[in-house]
Amino acid sequence: MLHSRQDIRKDNAVDAFTDAILQRDQPRTAELFFNLVRDGRTMGDALSVVTEAEAPFVQVPNHVDVRDGQITLINNDHTILGLRTSADLVQYLPEEFRLLGMLQSVWYIPAGLDIWNQLRGKYPGRYATMKGMNVPPPTYGPVVWNDDQEPIVEAGGFEDRLHAHMIATMSGDVKRSYGLFLGLAADEAVRPKLRDQMLFLGLIDLQDTVMGRKARNTGHKALRARAVVDLAGHIGWERAHGVYYTGVPDMAIGPLYYSLYDAACVTVTEAFPDAGKNLKQTNQAALTPEQVEDMVRLLMEADGQTVWDQLTAHLRDGISLRSLGDAIQLGAAELVLRTTIPRKFTEGQHPFDYCNTANYWMRTSDNPYQPRILYLMANFVNDAARANKLFGSVIEQEFASHDLSGRTPEALLREQDEAIMAFDFARATAVANAYLQTGADRRPLLESLAVTACKFQDDPHNQKISHSTFEEYGHNSTHLRDRLLLATARLLAGWPKMPGERDCYARYMKEWIKH
Repeated sequence: MLHSRQDIRKDNAVDAFTDAILQRDQPRTAELFFNLVRDGRTMGDALSVVTEAEAPFVQVPNHVDVRDGQITLINNDHTILGLRTSADLVQYLPEEFRLLGMLQSVWYIPAGLDIWNQLRGKYPGRYATMKGMNVPPPTYGPVVWNDDQEPIVEAGGFEDRLHAHMIATMSGDVKRSYGLFLGLAADEAVRPKLRDQMLFLGLIDLQDTVMGRKARNTGHKALRARAVVDLAGHIGWERAHGVYYTGVPDMAIGPLYYSLYDAACVTVTEAFPDAGKNLKQTNQAALTPEQVEDMVRLLMEADGQTVWDQLTAHLRDGISLRSLGDAIQLGAAELVLRTTIPRKFTEGQHPFDYCNTANYWMRTSDNPYQPRILYLMANFVNDAARANKLFGSVIEQEFASHDLSGRTPEALLREQDEAIMAFDFARATAVANAYLQTGADRRPLLESLAVTACKFQDDPHNQKISHSTFEEYGHNSTHLRDRLLLATARLLAGWPKMPGERDCYARYMKEWIKH
């Protein structure tokens, strides 16, 4: 049985978190979380209450606004993305830093309220600061844009109810989508199907192009879906109401993009018997190293139709979905490795994280529509490459300009941390490459990158790219998988940071690490 908002709010910790969050008191919010865990609460229990406290205040009515006649993008999901990533990144952190990432994500929550009004200059927070607006403390709280809903359980079998949830989500019926989700989530036997559907709905919601666009969904619907289902797994589906209230209504909020998925459906239906639904079972071959390199080259240099045609040819030749997904992930890493302008790193990290979510779904589900998502992955990477004209590799020249000979692996790890903290992305990439060339154990490299990622506040992208990299590195079947690790070092150093991004880390090192 699912616990309702009223059930979870009986815990006094919810009111304490709510007060700290609404006071925009980031240190107190993080300290409350730390104290809960220190005093014996499980991580899942602490996540249950903090998400319940934040849920009403991190909603938006739409993902685009119009200001001065121009479209403005509105994202609101960084709090839930950060919490999901922190929960998963724990396995890569040394024991003494196990709580750092989670405390960074909790510290961020008071800065992530009511993004809609932040971008209108009517509420203070991270996005208002990012846009250069100094918004004075308001006399009112953040707007609650979407109310909580009662579960909806309609007549019929669970397949009919799942389909009703899908249509409500795709049609933008926020209340009905959320209510139907709650009704389905209450049935333990249905949860695996609901989990699969949430990830599917997130992955198919991807626009055709980001070129020349200010309003971009950047694959975030997929990341939101994964945050919901993964956090439900960490907390326990029964006690994850705050997660559902935070993330599920948002899945139906517009704009919604399905044209690209439609094109992928048409392509696969025309090319394969049974619309390609058996390809996961029939295709078992792997790309050769030469084919992997050629696929990455096409993703960076070719037009979109050429990329899709090559993907179709590989599927016809019996290449597995896993092998193709691994190659496309390398293409996403290449976007990061070819970026040299800090603000442009966002256009590499989003395809990278989207591809990670897609590969994760394909590894953990047998949904028959998975081949179609390969086309969306390839389009996203290729589109970002063409939008930023990332036609040539730059890291070889960067490597040549850094003499790192004679360093021990331990010295290289220290130098890598220094380079990232100095935002020197060329040096950070070169140092990571030098470490890899020593042949040393990869685990210390992953731990070092994870700790450095958790030193930054700002938003969850620093931790998220790290976890996406580590997860894909662990599963990637190609000879180029080390390049995934280079991408993390480069993005951590290159992605712009904001004032105060090390306050939580300083507090952690002074007080919390001791306990």
